[in-house]
Order: sequence, then structure tokens, then C-alpha cells
Amino acid sequence: MKTKKIFTTSFLSAGLILGSVSVANATDPTPTPTPRAPATPVATTYAAQLAAYKVALASYQVAMDQYRAAWKAAMEQYTAAVKAAMSQYQTAQQVRVAKRQAIISTFQAAVAKADSDFANALAAATTADQKSAAVTARNTAITAATAARKTALDALGDVARPVLQAKPVEPVKPVAPVKPVEPVKPATTVKPGNSEKSKKVEKSDNGKKVGQNK
Repeated sequence: MKTKKIFTTSFLSAGLILGSVSVANATDPTPTPTPRAPATPVATTYAAQLAAYKVALASYQVAMDQYRAAWKAAMEQYTAAVKAAMSQYQTAQQVRVAKRQAIISTFQAAVAKADSDFANALAAATTADQKSAAVTARNTAITAATAARKTALDALGDVARPVLQAKPVEPVKPVAPVKPVEPVKPATTVKPGNSEKSKKVEKSDNGKKVGQNK
């Protein structure tokens, strides 16, 4: 009977211990470590960066060619438009000057004719009334010529200055890619065997020198 009780007590104790271990394992908050990917070697990373840089540099050079061509074409078109507008303005000015000169010449010719007619009438006049009539005729002709000149000049007007085309806006200049920095090469380490061998050589050389001094 005692043996049965001891066996039962041992069995219950073992069950309690196993149960506590299972509960402890179930409630353990320690997370399972996540496996990390192997680190990429520096040389491989630099090679990839350098390859990407070369591709970007080629694209940059193409973009620069397009930028220069676009800017050159815009400036050439702007310069041609300005030259054409100024050429038309100068031509219109020259035409106006020629017309104005013709109006002045017409006026001068009318005045010269009035003076000539007056001189002839005055030379032929024998009375005061005839002389007065000659003066009146001259003044009337010059007044008419002056009015005609004013009317013609007012109609001629001034040549309006051309409205020049606005200067084009420079396109956005491409940005050159940045070349990756080459990684620093690791320093070479001296092997222990080589250092010991060099020390032995130094010792032997010193021994020789000492012997020679003796």
C-alpha cells in the first residue's frame, strides 16, 4: 500500500514538472532570430554603382546635346525675328524720309514759283494797286503751299517702333551624375613568418658586422 502511494506521488510530481516546463516554453517571449541575408561585397556594390554611373553619364551627354541644340535653335529663331522686325522698321523709316522730302520739295517749289511770279508781276506793275496785287498774290500762294505742306506731313505721321519678340527662356540644363567613390583598398598585412625571417636576417647581418669590427 505504501509503495502504491509513493508511486502515485512520484507520478503526480513528474506530471507537474512537465506541465510547468510546457507552460514556460509556451509563454517564453523571446522571439526567434530572423536569418539575415549575406552582406554584399563592397567590390560588387562599387562595380554596380560604376556601371549605373556610366549609363547615367551617357544619358546625360545625350541630354546635354539636346539642351544645346534646343537653346541654339531658340536663340537663332529669336535673333532672326528681331533682325526681320528691325529691317522692316528701317525700311519704313526710309520710305517716310523719302515721302517727307518730297513734301518739302513740293513746298519749296511752290514758294519759289510764288517768288518768281511776284518778281515778274512787280516788274510789270506801273501803279501802286498793281504792286499791291502782286504782293497779295505772293502771300496767298505761300500760305496755300504752307497749308498743303502741313496737311501732307500730318498725313505722313511717324513710323511706329516695332514690338520685338521676347527673348526665349533658357531651357533647364541637365544635371551631371555624380561618380561613385572607389572604396579604399584594405592595407596588406605582413605574415608572421616573413617578419621572423627578416629578424633572423637582421641578427645575422649584425653578427657579421660585429665580427668584422673585431
